[in-house]
Amino acid sequence: MVSAGATKKRLVVTPARWWDGDMSKDSLFARAGGEAGIEKLVEAFYERVLADEVLAPFFEHAPMDHLRTMQKELFSEALGGPLYYSGRSLRQVHAGKGIKRRHVRRFVGHLLKTLEAEREDLQITEQEVKDIYSRIAVEVDRVTDDVAESG
Repeated sequence: MVSAGATKKRLVVTPARWWDGDMSKDSLFARAGGEAGIEKLVEAFYERVLADEVLAPFFEHAPMDHLRTMQKELFSEALGGPLYYSGRSLRQVHAGKGIKRRHVRRFVGHLLKTLEAEREDLQITEQEVKDIYSRIAVEVDRVTDDVAESG
C-alpha cells in the first residue's frame, strides 16, 4: 500500500504494458531481472503449481492469462517494482473456492522452490531469494480467512 505522501503512482497493467522508466539497480525488482525476471518467475512458478495434483484442480477453469498478469503485478509490487496489484482484494478473489491454509502453504512452497531453481539465472543471492519469498508469502493471510485450520 502506498502512503498519501508517496510519489509512486498506482498503475493498471495489461500484459503488454510494463513500466518504461528508470529502475534503480539497487531495487530487488531490478536485481531479480526487472520485467523479464518477473515474467520468467511467474511462468516457472505456474508450471510447478499446475503440475501439483493437489493445486491443479483450483485452476481447471481459471483464466490463466489474467492470473499471470495479476501475479506479475503482485510480484512487482512486492519487490519494489513499478507495477502495483490492480485486482480485487486477494481475500475477495479467493473466497468460496475451498482454499485452505494448507493449500496456500503448498502454493507458496512452490514459490520458494521456483525462486531457488531460478536463482542463478536471475543472478540473485540466497538472501534475495529469502527476501523475495518473504515479501510475497506475507500475502498468505489475504487469500483465506481459515486462520484456525491446523492442517
